Amino acid sequence: AYQRLGLADQYRLLNPAEVMTRIRATNVHGGLYTPDGASLHPGRLVRGLARAVEARGGVIYEQTAIIDYCAGVRPSFRTAGGEVTARKAIVVAGEAYMTRMKRLHRALLPAYSLICLTEPLTAAQWAEIGWENGENVASARNTVVYLTKTPDGRILFGSRGAPYIFGSRISDAQDRHEETIAMIQRSLVEWFPMLDGIRFTHAWGGPVGMPQDWTPSIRFDSESRIGFAGGYTGQGVVLSNLAGQMLAGRITGVTTGYETLPVAGHRSPNWIPEPLRWMVVRYMQNAFLRIDEAQESGKDKPADAWIAESLGRH
Repeated sequence: AYQRLGLADQYRLLNPAEVMTRIRATNVHGGLYTPDGASLHPGRLVRGLARAVEARGGVIYEQTAIIDYCAGVRPSFRTAGGEVTARKAIVVAGEAYMTRMKRLHRALLPAYSLICLTEPLTAAQWAEIGWENGENVASARNTVVYLTKTPDGRILFGSRGAPYIFGSRISDAQDRHEETIAMIQRSLVEWFPMLDGIRFTHAWGGPVGMPQDWTPSIRFDSESRIGFAGGYTGQGVVLSNLAGQMLAGRITGVTTGYETLPVAGHRSPNWIPEPLRWMVVRYMQNAFLRIDEAQESGKDKPADAWIAESLGRH
């Protein structure tokens, strides 16, 4: 895929021994390495962006639920307390939470991502693991695993997995789904058996917006004066920044150079209605987990793997 995109020179395939010189994890079959990466603290980023907006005269209203929005020369958002009207345009960019509005209920699927954070590791534990350069790491599992080394010597270990709730309902309880958190903590020890018994100090999560075709949408309608950005599927820290630049260009009539990207003007199909949506999504969550477990234990894929993989491509 990277070769087809002309990006192959930015990636290097690593054999198991080469991976182990960087990070000593169990059951490594190989790796794909790129130097073009960085870690940042999303909480600090969003607070910094908020300060930048306010310094330029922007006003941020929190704890104000949007009930609906209206198109027109002066587009507006409707809230329980009144209507907010814009001079130029409005942008609908609530990601998974947009599904709480009736007209966008099936535009995205709330898919949960959860994270656990260890206590600071000792020097002896780090010596066993290696990871001296602090690379960001992710697995090629269907049920994604991602991890990073924090500046204060902890391991942040995250994964998907909290089950989809009927009707695309978003629940605060899913942010700390106990079964998923326990699975994530077991997974970390499977990666690094030398950390058996490690204490976890924090666990949290939330819903990400998943479009039916797995492709983000960033678009602006000059007639309705409504912009839309979403469907980041967990990649929103970077993509939302790009979306902001693209939409700012469209709204102000400035060429950004991003107009030909596949996400520009894209519109994903809606998810299927309930109860079919719940049946298909919960089946796929279960099937992908079983596929991962079988492959990692050296077994053949489950007999129904082709069904889940086919659904995942479509």
